Amino acid sequence: MTSTRVLLVLLAAITVIRAQNNPVFKKFEYKHSFRAPNLSQRDGSIPFWIVSGDAIASGEQLRLAPSMRSRKGIAWNKRAFVESENFQVDIALKIGGQGRVGADGLGIWYTSQLGALGPVFGANDFWTGMGLFMDSFDNDGQKNNPQVSLMLNDGTRSYDHHTDGSQQILSSCQRDFRNKPYPVRVRIEYMKNVLTVHVDDGMQPTPRYELCMRAENIFLPRNGYFGVSAATGGLADDHDILDFSVFSLFNEQQKPVPVAEQIPQQEKQKYDEEFERQMKEYEQERAKFKEQHPDKVKEDDEYDPNKYYEDATARELRLIYESQNAIHQVMQNMDQRLAQIQQAQLSGAGAAAAAVPQTGQAAPAAVAGGASFQQHEKNEVITSLRDLTQSVRDMKQYVNEIFTKTYNIDQKIAQGGAGGGGVDSSMHQKVDSLLNELRTVRATQVQTTGPGANCPNVACVSTTIFLVILTVQSGIILAFIFVRSKQDKAKFY
Repeated sequence: MTSTRVLLVLLAAITVIRAQNNPVFKKFEYKHSFRAPNLSQRDGSIPFWIVSGDAIASGEQLRLAPSMRSRKGIAWNKRAFVESENFQVDIALKIGGQGRVGADGLGIWYTSQLGALGPVFGANDFWTGMGLFMDSFDNDGQKNNPQVSLMLNDGTRSYDHHTDGSQQILSSCQRDFRNKPYPVRVRIEYMKNVLTVHVDDGMQPTPRYELCMRAENIFLPRNGYFGVSAATGGLADDHDILDFSVFSLFNEQQKPVPVAEQIPQQEKQKYDEEFERQMKEYEQERAKFKEQHPDKVKEDDEYDPNKYYEDATARELRLIYESQNAIHQVMQNMDQRLAQIQQAQLSGAGAAAAAVPQTGQAAPAAVAGGASFQQHEKNEVITSLRDLTQSVRDMKQYVNEIFTKTYNIDQKIAQGGAGGGGVDSSMHQKVDSLLNELRTVRATQVQTTGPGANCPNVACVSTTIFLVILTVQSGIILAFIFVRSKQDKAKFY
């Protein structure tokens, strides 16, 4: 058993390798096919096909035989299949009726001659070629229907209906194709004298093919004709074809030459010369038009697409620039708003400081003057004052920490130099310069915030006065809010 499995695996691997080394090319042949929509023309005919018997073609389907007793119809392709020796046919069909059992069935043909009406599923007997039958009725009582069967004929044998051709068919599989919610799809592939048939179950919109039969050493007639037929008997079903698509198959050696390469070299050279001559005439006419109508002449870059359409790089740069510009604009607006708030705070603080030493009735005046001062503006001012105070404290603490750390580093360096540590002179210079700059910053800060600070452009206030003003202003605002809330309650009651 182990050796048999290994042999099967090796055979499968060899088959896959051969398939990869010999790819198959497929080409749709519209002159041998029909499909919905617009399956037929206005007069009910199908291009390149002959429709006969009880068959009726519409825009969506070809009904070969209706659900009526003893009806038959056929449709045969007028053109012989000369494009390739190998082919693939994809058929979408629907067979169904009201009864639990249907009859008789449908046939798919590839014959050496055009078919005619007859007794074999609606087509003639004694054909030459292949017949694939979708047999609905169990004539021999073997309970093996519906079934899909394949029969080859050389024109000398007659199909035996009473036995469902059991002694004549080459291969078959039992498939239930009646009354399915979706069209049943059949795929017939003939490649290198190997005939393969796959059938879908019609239970989902996307086809899911299952292998029905595979026969080797099959020699079909060359330049044959495709056809379909159907017939009913004592029982009746609707037999509809929705899609009949034929593809020619080629391997690498048989791959068709493109039409452009089929042109003879001499004729191709002739066409190239004609093209060059017309291009020269066009350029001459264009230059002549420029001379005669200089005001109507467009510049050469008018035809340049880069003038009207930006590439990916330019678009990316433009988006980056626009986003940076928007950020810059937002920051400018924020800076202006902060400047306005600070100026309002300084002016309010100065007015409060001037009013406190003069009279003790500053609170009522402020309340009266603040009638137009809205609640959200008060909240914004208080929040801004808190944030500004916290920022000043953080900055002061940060400068003190830097000064302390630098001083400690200077002390350590001095101790190391006294002990003969051999510190580099350039390091001493850098530390000294850093200390000088920090001392300058600290002196500037003390000079600016000290009692004797001299601010030429801004009215400076000492820390004590600023805190007193802030406390008084907060008290005034709270008193105003308290009085305002009492008045509202009185009005409500």
